[in-house]
Amino acid sequence: MEWGIINKDNFRDIYDIPIKRWDPLSTISITTNEFGLHKQQKRYYGHYSYLSPIRGKRPKGYKTIEKISEKPNINKENEMAYNDVFKAITEGKPIYDDNGNQIGDGNTMIITLDESKRDKPFSDKPHRIEKISDKCKALTLINRYPAMARVIDEEILNYIQEHLPTHLKLAKGINLITISRNFYPSSNFKVIPADILAGIFLSMKEAILYCILEAIERDYYDIPVNPFFNIGTKAGGSQPRIHSQVYIDLNGDGHGSRLEGYLRAFKEMGENCHLCETSHGNSDRVIIQTQFWTFYTTGSPVRNYHVRFHPNEHIRRFSQLKVNQIDDLAKTLRNIFIALDNIGIDANRNILFNCCPYGYNADFHMFGDIIPHEVIGGAEMADDMRVARKLPHIAASEIRESLEKVI
Repeated sequence: MEWGIINKDNFRDIYDIPIKRWDPLSTISITTNEFGLHKQQKRYYGHYSYLSPIRGKRPKGYKTIEKISEKPNINKENEMAYNDVFKAITEGKPIYDDNGNQIGDGNTMIITLDESKRDKPFSDKPHRIEKISDKCKALTLINRYPAMARVIDEEILNYIQEHLPTHLKLAKGINLITISRNFYPSSNFKVIPADILAGIFLSMKEAILYCILEAIERDYYDIPVNPFFNIGTKAGGSQPRIHSQVYIDLNGDGHGSRLEGYLRAFKEMGENCHLCETSHGNSDRVIIQTQFWTFYTTGSPVRNYHVRFHPNEHIRRFSQLKVNQIDDLAKTLRNIFIALDNIGIDANRNILFNCCPYGYNADFHMFGDIIPHEVIGGAEMADDMRVARKLPHIAASEIRESLEKVI
């Protein structure tokens, strides 16, 4: 089911499709329409999982090629580039290793090239493209190994709906990947120019807007959108080139329990938005405040050195960011990462953007999280709680001191 396409040529069994399953022990029915306009379909909040066999077929870009260290002019960074599966796309041709094994075939669907629209979000025709111009900063692609199905043959869809057990459902949605045109290792933000990172954000933004507009045309509604970065293998990254992902859920059946908490918290705040009014511990936890963004250590950290950030403007979604906000975000985020590196914080990190779903009429203030990798214990896995050893205001002080040396 590559690229989220299910048709007569590739469909074999209902358990080979991407599935969405709500956990019956933590799922609650939504009985009101307080956050938006919803059609007559059962909706929930709670814990759910995507079960997608195709995810296991993803190439492992970090896998070391045998005896690569013996090759001339190959250092650690070049080694990662040598294993880069996206090179076939940027160069517009199949890529092989020295043993003749194909690393990538160059086939893809480009949703946005920088900020320009290319293939339609619901296209079912992956194709090889010509070499991407060196002037390009970033491009957004349909994920070849998605957690959700994007295009489903109607006859196959009817069969799935008739035969899939009632507690399961076909996971529908769009999974995007945004990559830089040239290779920059995700593990080393020091070598990534801020304008390239801004280019990734801009391509992401335009791709999200394009996908949402096309989805609405197809009568999809209530659409959660989750942009994120997995940086490093311990944080879930499988490819060494810097890249982001976006999950666009088109099931229209609700949202997770964490988002439910955010929605209800902002609703309870009313006009007194916490992010607009708080001083973040009398500024003790503020790392840096620019014209457009505030970065601070959260008082209830998910991990030690958990950094949270938000636009100073009260906007709901990542896709509402303006160019000057994106440029400032890229520059500041890069500096924050370098500051974290310089005080020895684990380089494996997740960046999460928390946004109001499309179709939800909720007064939400978009915010992001930088979460360094850590091993967590059993009690923390069992409940929505964490035990941290570092007081947030002390963590903020350490990062501020390090950041001053960066900027």
